[in-house]
Order: sequence, then structure tokens, then C-alpha cells
Amino acid sequence: MISDKPYLQSWRPVYELSSAVLWFTSMNIAITLMFFSSLPTVGFMVTTALCGTITLTRLAQALPRWQRHQRLKGKKLTLFTLTAKQCQTLQQQNSDKGVWLGWGFEWQRQHGQLAWDLLRSDNQPAKSESIMGAGWIHGMEEHEQTLFQPLAQVQMHTMVIGVPGSGKTRLFDLLVTQAVLRNEPVIIIDPKGDHDLASHTLRSCELSGSQRRFMKFHPGFPADSIRINLLQNFNRSSELASRIAGLMPSGGDNAPFQAFAQKAVDAVVQGYLLCGQRPTLVLIRQGLEGGVTQLLIRALTAVCSSHFPEVEKKIASKSQQHKVNQETIAHRWIKLYREQIMPENPCTDVEGLISLFEHDRAHYGKMIATLLPALGMLTGGPLARLLSPDPTDIDDLRPCTHTANLIEQNKVMYFGLDSLSDPMVGKAIGQLLLADLAAVAGDRYNYSSAHSQQHSQPINLFVDEAAEVLCPQLLSLLNKGRGAKFRLYVATQTLADFEAQLGSEAAAEQFIDNCNHLICLRTQNPETQKFITDKLPPVRYRYFIRNQGINTDANRPMEFTGNLSEQQLEETGDLFPPQLLGELPNLEYVARLGGGRLLKGRIPIICSPES
Repeated sequence: MISDKPYLQSWRPVYELSSAVLWFTSMNIAITLMFFSSLPTVGFMVTTALCGTITLTRLAQALPRWQRHQRLKGKKLTLFTLTAKQCQTLQQQNSDKGVWLGWGFEWQRQHGQLAWDLLRSDNQPAKSESIMGAGWIHGMEEHEQTLFQPLAQVQMHTMVIGVPGSGKTRLFDLLVTQAVLRNEPVIIIDPKGDHDLASHTLRSCELSGSQRRFMKFHPGFPADSIRINLLQNFNRSSELASRIAGLMPSGGDNAPFQAFAQKAVDAVVQGYLLCGQRPTLVLIRQGLEGGVTQLLIRALTAVCSSHFPEVEKKIASKSQQHKVNQETIAHRWIKLYREQIMPENPCTDVEGLISLFEHDRAHYGKMIATLLPALGMLTGGPLARLLSPDPTDIDDLRPCTHTANLIEQNKVMYFGLDSLSDPMVGKAIGQLLLADLAAVAGDRYNYSSAHSQQHSQPINLFVDEAAEVLCPQLLSLLNKGRGAKFRLYVATQTLADFEAQLGSEAAAEQFIDNCNHLICLRTQNPETQKFITDKLPPVRYRYFIRNQGINTDANRPMEFTGNLSEQQLEETGDLFPPQLLGELPNLEYVARLGGGRLLKGRIPIICSPES
């Protein structure tokens, strides 16, 4: 049904301005003639007053339309100097109103109507060579406001989409700065290792007066990085086996190799735990690559000695007398275990190691051949001490920690994965890190009391270029992390990035749908544009059709009849035209927040007072 409200063409030329100029000229002519003419001045004064009145009237009518056309030029990039006073203001605003998302307005039907009219008109503004994108999109609203998102909604996770250079790093800078000022734990996973994001995060910590909160990990700069054990946190030993086996190519012909590798890693991990030793990547590689003989002897010694304290000395003395090798010693321990302990007190953990020890060596080497290169990359060179740290090494002065400790100490942690130099290692580190964080989230959810969960600090997790570190644990954090007070911000370039990793469009959409909020900067992919705008409700736009015609009668050719008609119609369209997502200027976005809000905003460039 067509609305009863009058429909006005918003983007026609400002005819009132030309009329005002004409009447103003007439007023000046009347004033001039009044001084040089011998006619009575009353007539000239009346004419001058009439022309002046009409000029002011036309100017008043032209000014709003002229301002509307001026807004089509767009907004310039805005610098936001983060001083100590501004930090206090941001802290107060976060507490009262929520997360600051820059400036803009809530996009509604009237803004869509203006954009729809402009796209259909012949008066579209020319694009500037100095500004990328169509700046007129932000000019659909006269009054710009400060945009906020309530903190209660932030826990429902946010997806950020945008091509390189569109402003994802600046948006992360804005969000990270506010999380730091709220005194909450922050973890940033950046596959490409953006130096700007790292330095800006450090700057936020310095301005908030807590520089010591900042910590950094970067494989390209091992001397300046912390040491972190990515296998520190787990609830069951099988979790570690799943994490490491997940580094192998999955699916197809690789499935049997991955299953065997997972079983082998699980047996080795169980062996280290029986020996009272926490497994690391280096230890697991040693256990798999060098054989499990030595580890099996240690594990059987621990198990058998708990039942027969003197048995270790007997086997050791026999071995010294006959000078037997390690495999013979292992067989003696296995025989003792099976004859005297297994019937009444079986230990499934050590039985897995025994099975691995008795497995055909040639077949064993083939089955784990795919896993060893992945472990070798993570345990070679400086990475060996970075990812498998020894806390008792007093010669290494670099901090040694793990993810649960980072969260407990309220740290601001930046992980640069250096995927540009070595994408395989960067992806493996990112997946292990996300798996460790998922284990921490599970601990918080399962073992924290209701009171402690209520008063615990939210954890802000920022994942840039998420497709490069995509793994099941990231999906688990999106699905279930809210219960552990994880707030995820996941950034990518297009929907196709997830399709390439997950194998289908449906799986990619399922992944993105786990995020209640979506912030889209400029994106060129048509499928991504359509996916974003299809979630918005359709609206009806009005437009005019003008018809004219001339008719004549063959019997009376000199007689003509004409008609001129104007008709108002409505047509269903998108609330936000999808093609405009490919024309957004830098640092401008469209946000579809949970609950149906659609925001058109722009973000500032945060800088310190010294810059």
C-alpha cells in the first residue's frame, strides 16, 4: 500500500538557489535605480523590500537542499588524540553506555530511500581521486551521533569483514584500547604480525598507567618474545593428542594416518604423565621420533614400583650384570607387569605405551611420517625454547607463562604469528593457541562457582585473519565461550575465506552465524555483500513514473491530442543496497548488531599526543 505521506524528489538540482540569485539581482537593480532615477522612491523601496523578502524565502528553501548536496562529499578521516583525560572519558562512557564504535547513525528506511533515489538519479556526485569509495553514503543523515554498543551485547561475539586497507586494524585498535582501559584481559592473535597493532596496544597500556600488563610473542623476534607452553592447559590427556593430530592434513586418504598419530601421541602423553612430567612439544617429539622404549621403561618403573617397591633394584642389578640393552630391559618390565600387576591392577595408560612399543617399527614409522614434519617445525631452532619452555632454566631471562596465567594476571597479550614468512608454522601455532584457550574456557565454565563466574573478568579475544587459524576449537569458543565470559572479535576479508577452509558455503555461513554482531567495512566479494544484506528486512521504496503522448486521427490529420500523467508507485528493495558495501570509504562501516539494529558509522584514527 502506498503511503499517504508526500514523496519529494530529494536529489533534484537546487532551483531555489537560482531563483534566490535572480531575486537578489532584482533587489540590487531596484536599489541602484532608486538613487539614479527621478521617480518617487516609495515604489523602489517597496520593490526592494519585496525582492529581499522573496530572496530570503528562497534562500531558506535552498539552504537545506544545498547542505544535503554538500554532505555527499563525505567525511574526512578523523584523528582522535588519546590523552589521559580522553582515557578517563572513555572509561566512563564504557561503564555508562558501552563500547564506543565511532560516529554515525542508525540506518533506517528513510536513509535507504535517499540512497535508492540517488542511485536512480542522474545527479550522482563524482568520485574523488583522493578519497577511496563513495563518501556520499555517510551523507544520508543530517545529524551524526556518537555510537555505542551495550557491554551486555558484546559477549555475543562480533564478526568483522573487510578487504585489506579498509580499516580492520584501526577498528581493532579502537576496540582493544577500550578493553585495556576497562582493565580486562586482552588476547590478540594476529597471523600477519602487524607492527602497528602491537605498538598501538602497548601505547594503550602506557596511557592507562599499566605498561607491565603488555606482553608479546613473535617467532620473528625470539629475543623480545615471551616463552609460552601451549600444552599447559588441558582437562584430559586425550585433548593434547587431538590438538597435535589436528596439525596434520585431515580427510580423504589421510584419515588413517591422523587416527594412528592421535593414538601414538596420546600414548606418549599418558607416559609422561605417569612419570610425573608435564608434556611439551619437544618431549612429545622426542617420544615419537626416538622411540618409546626409554619412556616405557620409566612409566613401567613408576607403575610397578608402586606395587613392588624393591622390584626396580632387582631389574637394575640384573641388567648391570648381563649388560643388556634398553629393549631387553623394557621386555622384562612388560613381562613383570603382565604377570604380576595386570591381572589385578591393570593400567590402561601404560598399556597404550606397550602397544606402541610392540608395534611393527616399519609400519609405525610410515604412519607417523606425516606428523613428524609438523612437530619438527614447532620444535626447531628458537621455537623449541619459545613453545616448550623450561621454567627452571635460570639462564633464560625471558618471561615464561601460559594462557591461564595470562588471564589470571589480567595481561594484555599480543601474539604475532609471522604467517607472511612461514604460513605453516603460523597456522600451527595459532591453532594450538586457540585449542589451549578453549581448554581454559572449559575450566572456567566447568569448575568455577556461580559466584566466581559472576564476578570474574570478561576475556577479550581478537582474532585477525581468522581463516588462517581456523580450527574446531575456534568454533567451540564461538559456540560456548560466552558461558566462560569470552568475548570474541573475529576478522576476515570475505566469506570465501571460510569456504576455502571449511569446504562449503553452508559450513562457512554456519561459522559466521555463531556471531550475533557483524561489522562490515569495504568488501568487494558479491557473495559476501549479498550474505550481509540478505539478513536485513526488505522495505518498500516510492518513485514516480511520468508518461506523455500525442495522438492523431487519420481522418483529421491536422487535429492532435496529447496527454501527460504522473504516477506514484512502490517497489520492494534492500534496506541497504548490497553494491554499496563495495564502495564504502576507508574507516567506514555498516554494522548489523544483534536485535536488528543497523548502524552506518565511521571510526577514528587513534593517536598518542606525541604523534
